Amino acid sequence: MQLIWLRSDLRLHDNTALSAAAARGPTVAVYLLSPQQWQEHDDAPCKVDFWLRNLAELSTALGQLNIPLLIRSAAHWNQAPKVLLELCHELNIGAVHVNEEYGINETRRDQAVAHALDKVGVTFNSYLDQLFFAPGTVLTKTGTYFQVFSQFRKVCYERLRHSLPGIVAAPGKQAKLSISSDKIPASVDGFATPPDSLRALWPAGEA
Repeated sequence: MQLIWLRSDLRLHDNTALSAAAARGPTVAVYLLSPQQWQEHDDAPCKVDFWLRNLAELSTALGQLNIPLLIRSAAHWNQAPKVLLELCHELNIGAVHVNEEYGINETRRDQAVAHALDKVGVTFNSYLDQLFFAPGTVLTKTGTYFQVFSQFRKVCYERLRHSLPGIVAAPGKQAKLSISSDKIPASVDGFATPPDSLRALWPAGEA
């Protein structure tokens, strides 16, 4: 069984980790609710509400492909390894798939999860998805960082001219699993639901 751990990539189409997971076998998706971490990041209530509404849309889309979307709580990201280990044990997961995120806390979270999973023989696969190039891979000929933006831009454009990434296909429909999707909460404690006038400015769903 494959597990796609969704984070800031709440979409069905052009989702590298989701496509890779589905290509390897029966797949389940999970999203972690982390209100304490969100508060530390000063995430606005309207932002959290936007995530929840997108999760509801994505759950419906994944359901049409027989990919259940599970919701788990890890109030702080330091709880993520334990929560994901328990889920992997429960579902007999062989590999976890994620799209790379590059913030300091995000990087530490993923390193901790990867280390915990490795101890029990679960593979942690991360994919370049949100960027054209991984941070630190566009360098001068001497292997140092650019100090002039125009030179950096020129190298980026040249690399893209030779190898522009294609759009990743959405996964196909899989055989139905004996696992049901969880209900997406309408709100999370600590984050008030914004007025409809504000929600209307950011409609949920893929563009």
